[in-house]
Amino acid sequence: MSQSHILIVDDEPDIRNLISEILTDEGYHVSTANGGQDANQQLQDISPDLVLLDIWMPDVDGISLLKTWNQNKSMPFSVVMMSGHGTIETAIEATKMGAQDFVEKPISLAKLLQTIEQTLAKHPSETNNNPDNQEWQVLEPIGNSKAANDLRECIEKSSKTSANTLFVGDSGTGKLTLALWLHQLRHQNQNTAVIIDSLTLSDGNIDQILEKNIQQLKQLANNGSIILTNIDCLTSNLQNRLLIHIKKWQTPLQNNLIQLLSTTQQDLKTLVKNTEFDRDLYEFVAEFTVPVCALADRAEDVPELLNFYTNYLPDQEQTPYRKISFAAQNHLRNYPWPGNLRELKNLVRQLQLQPGDAEIQLEEVTKLLLQTQQAQSNTSQSTRYDLQLREAREEFERDYFLHHLQQTEGKVGDVAKISGMERTNLYRKLRALNINFKNMDKS
Repeated sequence: MSQSHILIVDDEPDIRNLISEILTDEGYHVSTANGGQDANQQLQDISPDLVLLDIWMPDVDGISLLKTWNQNKSMPFSVVMMSGHGTIETAIEATKMGAQDFVEKPISLAKLLQTIEQTLAKHPSETNNNPDNQEWQVLEPIGNSKAANDLRECIEKSSKTSANTLFVGDSGTGKLTLALWLHQLRHQNQNTAVIIDSLTLSDGNIDQILEKNIQQLKQLANNGSIILTNIDCLTSNLQNRLLIHIKKWQTPLQNNLIQLLSTTQQDLKTLVKNTEFDRDLYEFVAEFTVPVCALADRAEDVPELLNFYTNYLPDQEQTPYRKISFAAQNHLRNYPWPGNLRELKNLVRQLQLQPGDAEIQLEEVTKLLLQTQQAQSNTSQSTRYDLQLREAREEFERDYFLHHLQQTEGKVGDVAKISGMERTNLYRKLRALNINFKNMDKS
């Protein structure tokens, strides 16, 4: 699940760990640093949306860090200062230097959560939405199978229109990448698109996020695309709010200068039929539909995809170049690929990072696949008593929902009744737990 990433920088481990646990339970992705130097080192590898920054630390104080980040123009994230008694004036001064807000120690968790929510709502996903910092992977469908050719033709047809377009397919099939390609075909300028994950939207932030991004697109070029992923996970109230915003920015007089490109794992027609998705909203978002098939349905493209990522990853991620033997490619051509393109890309990356000869042999591939399957099996069978409470709870929830999905042959509506959850919230929970509820049976 895509979620706001928060980095906590504090030299006091008790405070750092407590805030980390609270924010994790609230659904944020959390990293921690024990001081300024640790924070700078981590920021070379991660891109948080918000940094909680303590002022007094033994190695580098928070004010000095803030100055450095501003001077180096390396602060594409929001900063909230954490200040002890007697440092409020300093914290206020920090807000003049770029910090968005401050919270006073001892920290009130209610105040902290409110400050974080308000800050993220004002500055949502700055790293992802700022055109100067985008590093999007814009690729057209790879392969020469009938499915790949049909997909290319379908997207090219959509590119000749200004229609809101819906991409429908399983997890990992590359729907977001295809949406970016469609945007590029239409506008020839990838900097006029904004990506929003529906799973990050809430009743408290949806209006601010949509308004901010629409204004951003209008200021940049007065046209472009809003790319909304996981649209099938929106609650009824969020669907209503989204519909209001679409009607505001897409009027007949504006000639649809800003288009909505959406992705979904579920058939929205079925959700509409079951009154789980607003019919009017569906008519807006699915003016044109692009079906995206699973990788298993275009197995003849696997060798070409393997060769593409064999060359692509060393260029983009500096992984070692290792060619995949024909025998290994043939084996992978017949592999079922439950994780689709995402799994294929990850497998190539893992193979390239392993020590070995210049050419990846069949034995190495089969060994890695077996190790992955065994690791998944061991994880599901391991005791939860050795895990932190949060991790143990996630393991239980995953087992719980998998059990009931298997018993009901993947009928999410039946599982909603069993669990006592509203169906839309259940979809969001399953997505957060990375459970593919489609193609589920009793096996």
